[in-house]
Amino acid sequence: MAFLILWTCVFGQSIEWRLKRSLPEDLGEALNNGVMLCQLVNHLRPRTITIIHTPSPAVPQLSLAKCRRNVESFLEACRKLGVPQEALCQSHHILEEDGLLRVAETVRQLEQVRRAVGEGE
Repeated sequence: MAFLILWTCVFGQSIEWRLKRSLPEDLGEALNNGVMLCQLVNHLRPRTITIIHTPSPAVPQLSLAKCRRNVESFLEACRKLGVPQEALCQSHHILEEDGLLRVAETVRQLEQVRRAVGEGE
């Protein structure tokens, strides 16, 4: 249990550092609409995800369909950027906040792939 808490803390700090914004205490809830994950992909490789559904002041909560589209866009971008299939989390890990370690592993693999590509360019 202590490992999980430490890992999610480090994972959250990595996202905060890259996106230059603070995350709420509940990391799973912060990621479950897919917005920050899509923004993270675009930070690592600009314009990879062209449409990101975001909440607005008029509609502060995204519909499940829009959350699912964001999450699927994130996962598809990870595939295209070279994250191995076995390292990809499933959409339910993100949407249902059930599997934060799997999500963290996917993001870690994404960062490794981008680093390796960056060194080769």
